[in-house]
Amino acid sequence: MGGASRYDKWVQTFVGKNEAAIAEAMAEIEVELLSVQRAGYASHAERVSLLETMLVCLLGHRVDNIRERAVVLLNVLYDGHDLQLTDSLTVQIASVDVNQFLISVPLSSGHGASSSTAKADPSSVKIKVFGPTADLYAPPKWVDVPVERTKDGNGVQCALPAFSRPGFYDWALVPASMSSTRVPSSTDSLDPAVAAFDHRRCRGRVIVQPAGVRDEYLFEAPVDQVGASWDESTGALQDLGNFDRILEILPDLKMKGVTGVYVMGALERPVDDPDAAPFNVADRASVCSKVGGEKMFAHLTSEMRSLGLKPIIDGFDRVSRGFHRKYRKFVVDTLNQRGVPTPHPGTDARENQWSDSVLLNYRRVEVWDLLVQELKVLARKYGVRGVRLDNAQSYPLILAEDPSLYRRDPDGEMHYSMDEIFFGQIVKPNAECAYWTTGACLDLNYPNPFLIKVVREMWNEFPNFLVIGESHFHREIELVQSGLIVHSFRVAQILASLSGRTLRRDGSVARIPMSKRSTARTLTKLYKNERDYMPKDPVMVQSSCFHTTPYPGGLYGRKAWMAVDLLYFLPGIPMLLFGEDKGQSVRLNMMSYANHEETSAYDVNYDLLLPKSPPKKAATPANASPTDGVSALATGMRKVMSASNLANSPLSLTPVAQLVASEGGAGKGMRRVSSKGQIAGKLSTRGSVQDLKAMSRTGSVTDFKSPLIRNRSKDDLKGMAVRSTTATDVANLSMLNKQLYEEIGPHAGFDLTRIKGHYDHRELIRHEYPVFSKGSFCVLGVEPLYREQIFAFARFTHTQFVIVVMNLKDVQDGEAFKEAKDVSIFLQPLADSLPDSYTSRMNHLFSLKDVFTGEKRADGHLFTLEELIFRRMNLMMEPLHTCIFEVCEADSSAETSALHLKQCVHRLHAEGGDMKDPRENTISALFARSAAKGMSSFAAALLQVDTMLRENHIPDDELDTFLQLALQRASGLYYNVIYEGIEAPRDFEPPKGDRIIAYLLQLAYAAREPRVKTLASNMLKRCQNIGPLVFVCPEYGRFSTAGGLGVMVDELTKDLADLGLEIYVISPYYTVNRKNQTGYLGPGFNWTRNLDINVGTHVVTVGVWEGKEEGVNMIFLERGDFFPKVYADAGSQEKHLQSIVLMSLASLEVMCHKAVQPAVFVTNDWMPSMAAAYAKQGFFGSYFDDTTFFHLIHNLGSDYEGRCYPSPQQGDMSMIHRLPTHLLIDPWWAQTVVNPSRCALMCSDSWGTVSPSYLRELKESHALKHIMLQCRAPFGYPNGIRQAHREQLLLSKGAENHTAAKRILQQKYFGFRDLDDSIPLFAFVGRVTSQKGVHMILNAVDELIQFTGGRLMVLVGGPATWSDPYSAGCARHMQDLRNRHHDRFWADPDAFFLDGPLVNLGADFGVMPSLFEPGGIVQQEFFVAGTPVVAFKTGGLKDTVHEWNPETGDGNGFLFDGYNHNDFMWAMKRALRTFSRRAEYEELRQNAYDSTIDVSQVAWAWSSEFHRLRGAIFAIPKGIATELGEAAATAVDDGTLESSAKVVTFEWKNAGGVNRVEMKGSFDNWQRSSSLVQDPSDDSKFIISMRLPRGTYQFKFRVDGQWLLNDKYERASSNGMENNVFTVE
Repeated sequence: MGGASRYDKWVQTFVGKNEAAIAEAMAEIEVELLSVQRAGYASHAERVSLLETMLVCLLGHRVDNIRERAVVLLNVLYDGHDLQLTDSLTVQIASVDVNQFLISVPLSSGHGASSSTAKADPSSVKIKVFGPTADLYAPPKWVDVPVERTKDGNGVQCALPAFSRPGFYDWALVPASMSSTRVPSSTDSLDPAVAAFDHRRCRGRVIVQPAGVRDEYLFEAPVDQVGASWDESTGALQDLGNFDRILEILPDLKMKGVTGVYVMGALERPVDDPDAAPFNVADRASVCSKVGGEKMFAHLTSEMRSLGLKPIIDGFDRVSRGFHRKYRKFVVDTLNQRGVPTPHPGTDARENQWSDSVLLNYRRVEVWDLLVQELKVLARKYGVRGVRLDNAQSYPLILAEDPSLYRRDPDGEMHYSMDEIFFGQIVKPNAECAYWTTGACLDLNYPNPFLIKVVREMWNEFPNFLVIGESHFHREIELVQSGLIVHSFRVAQILASLSGRTLRRDGSVARIPMSKRSTARTLTKLYKNERDYMPKDPVMVQSSCFHTTPYPGGLYGRKAWMAVDLLYFLPGIPMLLFGEDKGQSVRLNMMSYANHEETSAYDVNYDLLLPKSPPKKAATPANASPTDGVSALATGMRKVMSASNLANSPLSLTPVAQLVASEGGAGKGMRRVSSKGQIAGKLSTRGSVQDLKAMSRTGSVTDFKSPLIRNRSKDDLKGMAVRSTTATDVANLSMLNKQLYEEIGPHAGFDLTRIKGHYDHRELIRHEYPVFSKGSFCVLGVEPLYREQIFAFARFTHTQFVIVVMNLKDVQDGEAFKEAKDVSIFLQPLADSLPDSYTSRMNHLFSLKDVFTGEKRADGHLFTLEELIFRRMNLMMEPLHTCIFEVCEADSSAETSALHLKQCVHRLHAEGGDMKDPRENTISALFARSAAKGMSSFAAALLQVDTMLRENHIPDDELDTFLQLALQRASGLYYNVIYEGIEAPRDFEPPKGDRIIAYLLQLAYAAREPRVKTLASNMLKRCQNIGPLVFVCPEYGRFSTAGGLGVMVDELTKDLADLGLEIYVISPYYTVNRKNQTGYLGPGFNWTRNLDINVGTHVVTVGVWEGKEEGVNMIFLERGDFFPKVYADAGSQEKHLQSIVLMSLASLEVMCHKAVQPAVFVTNDWMPSMAAAYAKQGFFGSYFDDTTFFHLIHNLGSDYEGRCYPSPQQGDMSMIHRLPTHLLIDPWWAQTVVNPSRCALMCSDSWGTVSPSYLRELKESHALKHIMLQCRAPFGYPNGIRQAHREQLLLSKGAENHTAAKRILQQKYFGFRDLDDSIPLFAFVGRVTSQKGVHMILNAVDELIQFTGGRLMVLVGGPATWSDPYSAGCARHMQDLRNRHHDRFWADPDAFFLDGPLVNLGADFGVMPSLFEPGGIVQQEFFVAGTPVVAFKTGGLKDTVHEWNPETGDGNGFLFDGYNHNDFMWAMKRALRTFSRRAEYEELRQNAYDSTIDVSQVAWAWSSEFHRLRGAIFAIPKGIATELGEAAATAVDDGTLESSAKVVTFEWKNAGGVNRVEMKGSFDNWQRSSSLVQDPSDDSKFIISMRLPRGTYQFKFRVDGQWLLNDKYERASSNGMENNVFTVE
């Protein structure tokens, strides 16, 4: 079929309504494209042209999945290969001047499903790279690059040679056997064993920007404004700027280091409008005659080039209504209010339309080509080498077709021609469609094909051409991935908000109230978000102001100086605006400036916007649709294709994905939000870009009459023109400048007229320190108390490294910010960010040099790089002040090393108690490293540290304390890495406490050096025994559990007992338990004593019951009138407080009666929360002086603090609690509140909670955070479950695996006859309360069912409480849904749900939309069954549910950040997409199972923390024995041990039934028991090996607690005691 006939056929098909025919036509286009690609474009230009014409037009098709596929196929067309046919390529950013660029391919995710390729020799694979060649006119080609294995052994890598030209360099990992002439394809496989989801990791793209791009320094010169002047008496314009005026300032710009000049307003304007605004462009290929014309512009650009300056001009997607005739046939129309076609105004389809401009029809490829050709004309004719695309975030602006295109005339014929319909000549006003609303953009991360075309075309002819794109609506990521240098205004908008102003995208400004201001934390969130979602080190342009805005003084006030610092020190290319450094705040030609508070729908609130939801990257394997079984259209396409002769094609044809519903057309899907009321309602509620982003996800269409779209009239635009005005305007401008000048405060040192000196100085710093232009960027942590005002980051290259800290507030932000702050900065994020050139020198000494003064820090401290990274960096930060420190390597002299060690001793003394990571101090790090190397190194370190301490005159009574502290911290690193996620060392494996104790034991037995023997013996006495741990809790285990607290403490204490620790639990003995049973303790528990406790008003007698289960000593306190039932209403505030006093005092009193001195006393939540205060206020004398009090928070909501609200007559209730009032009452609170939780936090030595994220939330936002922050090292760890027990429970439910369980659920709850595993099952199990967010699920059911075409099941298991309004409302909603969707939704709000374990196993996804969840246990119950979870990103869920990343194979579920319907739905749809890819879904299930946290892990983590608090080393007896035997066997004769020491193995023959064997002997003067372990070669023996010097030793065995002698060894009697004897000859 010829090109013309094929074109006509396709046009008729796509204009028609036959879904199957549309699907078949799209499949034909795909086949045609791949066929042409194989044959070569050069010989099939006509076919390529036809394909491009069709695909560009189909970007605006009315059917959503056709638009999406057009995005994909256009990318494939422009790429020249099909690697993006099934998935977008992961992008990295580089520049031509990069010497080597590293590509690393992870081939094993480490989550169970390992790849055979990952294990293969690197010689079995290679990388093919497709990109431009050095020859400017040669087509791109494929080249082979050999690979090598990565350092971690989990993948391969290759270093690409220096790039010769900018461009898109695409790569694929292929078998080494692949011919050098063969082109890789999306269907290629490395190995049949490699699953489809692994393939995505084996392909990628490097976007190479022009040489020197990171060194650029740009200057915006609005041509009308440069040299313009007004008559102050009349307001008349005296001089209009022109090209020659810019020419005059070029030498100064060159001296400043400027490399490119953006000549804003250089393009031709309508000749009949003398006041036309600079961006009202009539011809995009001609220069403006009004400001000098062609000759003057040519002279200007010639001079620029001679000075090495790049000329940069504007680029627009719209043109003036007075446009050049060449645009006439490309103008797109809309219907006016009378129904008459009229040119559609230029628009961004979101906020602004410009009535004096018209929109071109970007459904026509000729319009795409026209823009490219116009840019090339300017580049060829004038040497232009850059363009700034205005509103690039909306290109190509294609609007939805208007239904009137299909109207018929009275004679029955179509009113519009087929071409007019196909090319969408009539559009809906401002109804954005095409790329930006497709799933290819929103979900699959495909680049923008229009921008790809522009960038490729310009770079092909002009390799140093800069394509800069303005960005709004949070679309920076897409622009970066499309090859643009993004001109972003995010930092300017955030800083303006921080300064009390809103900077809108059109440049208008107004004041905002304090409550709506951003903070320094917003900036931190922005860059953390960029780190997670943006390609690394993107090239972006930053401006502190731009041509429509005021100058920095008007935008930021006093913070203008901080804006300058951000401009020059943040990553990105700085762009200066003409006049911004001249000391003015506002000018005539700018948008409106409201110097009073006002709010608008257009205010950008980044605190709501950031962080956005998890990565949108998701991919479709060649044999699956993103929503298989969902779309009727997709289903039809599959049927058509399978029935056609295309089945014989070797190409894999991917069905079109349905992402968003088309209006009244083919396929059903997501609900559209299109009414004015809905849109206005959204904006009035939030007023942030988040709403705009969310609308684009749901495919909403915005009417131009909606409040969202502001119509910018011709007069509005003239306000931006440099023109004559009135004397009043000039006077008002002068008055406003003076007002802002005084407000900024010259009296306080902020003289705006002198700000140029600040610009000049910061320019000089940037010039002297290349790290600010070329360096990578890393956000640093700030202590929670100051995150609102302090912004900290690091910049680094391979040779330079600086730390920048900025205080962004002062007294104008409130009295609290008036003074300097002593701030702690955390540098740990650098551990995995710094290049090898630094991390290879972690043990080298460094100092900090003040970049501004050139002097070293006044304190003169030296640090190893490791110390610097892992410790806090403390700074005194003045208000509105920036500190920059260069990290400089110190000399390696002996004097410097000695000084450093002296400082380490001082720091250990001052900071050791708060230290958690041994790498914070070289002394503790030395112990960790030496123990990792071996016993000899450890012994040498022990002696070296001892000598060092003595040389620094540490008294003997403190010396052992220092050593104990350093050893304990060294032993804790292993557990910190495993359990707290601390960055692992790169140069050694952290040693467990088992090894350190074993080394101390062996050295105590046989060290040759007497001092080492003494030190080891002393450390064993101090470090090994932690003592009793006491837990006091209001609910506990099977006895009285009402929630997660009782479960957590029960399982934790039992597993701590399993670790060999002495554990006590104290809990109330309630009159009735949760089942209303009395006497529920059962056998084994007995009354032992009564206690008399003073509760203030009287003395209460409490009964004590004791017993022991699973190694835990349990104590229950009985007093029925105070403890009737768990969490029972006390009846009065007085009785409530008395119950807390009773529990707190009685738990301490019973320890005294039992003569148990706790090492750590753990109070859980509010009921026992005053115990620490009573102990420390002398109520028990000195009995608890050596006890560490720890408050464990399970929930610290205001209802869970135990608050008492006394009446005025009750006062402070001190007659009851008898404690100092300030411990319980905050005098600054508006209401008198007696707060036991305040008391616990003020008096406890430390505190912790049930997840790291909840800990951070408490420290950052809780009302008691100022008290919490006094503890420098609180602890948090997620809850776990008893995994083996849970797995047995799952198997007991009648289903051996997930499939069997799902079958049972489908049959029992949904009426299925048999299993249909292709339908996903989402399930919730839990209480129907507002905390659990059940409404989120219920509100989504209808939309999900519609989206999937009914192929989805939702189960909600849990009873409702009809007395609770929220729960009752959910119950009614459940009943309605079940009535309407009986085979797709199940819930029974009237019944207690009994199939929780079966649901855990049978569901495809667990759903946990909890509003808050401090710890959470339900996710673990899903994980142990291998079921991934969809959850809200909060508290413990944030710590345990991790977003699935198909590229790396990491993650166990899906998270949503914003607690709203749109974000929840997006997470659910990501889950649906993954479910449709079975291989990927199975890996996700394996990940979920592997991520289960067993309570034994939790016990290890908590035990490690308790040992840290006590300065004890956590070690397992069996582990010690194993390490001791290893040390004995591998010791060498290097002088560490006595030369006569020999390996001695003691054994105990196991006659059967023996569980534990220990021995004690004269080796260490009978001080310690050592455990024996089973002989690996003979499980009938318990053994322990050690090296002992010559001598005779007595010893004895303790077998299961009984002291026995072993007949194998000789016996001897001493003082009436008989022992075994052994002689070492």
